[in-house]
Amino acid sequence: MLDTDPNPASKRPVLVVEDDVLVRIMVADELRENGLAVIECGDADEALDVLHSGTQVSLVVTDVRMPGSMDGAELATLIKRDFPTLKVILTSSEAPPSGAEFDLFVPKPWDLPKVVQRIRAIAGW
Repeated sequence: MLDTDPNPASKRPVLVVEDDVLVRIMVADELRENGLAVIECGDADEALDVLHSGTQVSLVVTDVRMPGSMDGAELATLIKRDFPTLKVILTSSEAPPSGAEFDLFVPKPWDLPKVVQRIRAIAGW
């Protein structure tokens, strides 16, 4: 069967990186309810493992403050360096950190329907 989807990236999952498991589940469930595939990660190291495994993702949504070897701002900057065409949405209850590289900042608390709308817009779906 021929795939007629004009944007094959829309079939790739969204990578959600959030250390707060309840927030991560809420966001992932909302994205899934809106027809998007999701890969969930609890920290930046897990996210980098997914990306370096060759798994194709459409974009990354990452919180800024996370435990581990790096925070979300450092993760976003590494992604933009190693995967320059991959879109990164950074989110936090604080102002976006200066010097971080990302495509869009979404402040917390989230209005989930608007976040889904912004994810679709930045991904071009």
